[in-house]
Amino acid sequence: MTRHIRVFGYLVLAIASTAFGQETDGCAHFSWDVSHELAVMKQAAAAVTAASGSDAPMIQVDKPYELKLTAQAGVKYLVSPAKPTLSDSAEGGMVRFHTPKAGLYRVSITTGHWIDVVDGDHLVKSKDFQDSRGCTRPHKIVEFELPANKDLTLQLSGGTEATITVAITPVATAAMVKPPEDLTVH
Repeated sequence: MTRHIRVFGYLVLAIASTAFGQETDGCAHFSWDVSHELAVMKQAAAAVTAASGSDAPMIQVDKPYELKLTAQAGVKYLVSPAKPTLSDSAEGGMVRFHTPKAGLYRVSITTGHWIDVVDGDHLVKSKDFQDSRGCTRPHKIVEFELPANKDLTLQLSGGTEATITVAITPVATAAMVKPPEDLTVH
């Protein structure tokens, strides 16, 4: 009987620990619905070396990448980062990506690096951002309203980590969801 009580106690403790872990999971503290970003960031990330000049490699939307950055002092950004950062021990780099449709996109990263999106020779102003100190994948998410059918550059600066995981995802909006055809509108 004592053995059964002990086993039952361990099971209750394991269940409680799991539930507590989920409740204190920092990823649950984003105020946006980030379920899509979390799902993408959980996938295996492809390794890519970010550029320190204009020869930035192309990455795809909706896929995670593990970017190897370089000393920021040696990076020749297309446009100066919007947030001035010290170059002492900072790491940075650039990659390119293509937006198939116009709309709101999120750039999710595992660090606190500054995120800029460049269209041609100008910075795209971010719409909003969130971070969650308890969440590591992603730690920070920045939203941008981006044009359709465009090759853009993602610039990362100001962080000390030399390797980060990044994913760029489109944000589903109510306008993108089609109502059922049998729905009668009054």
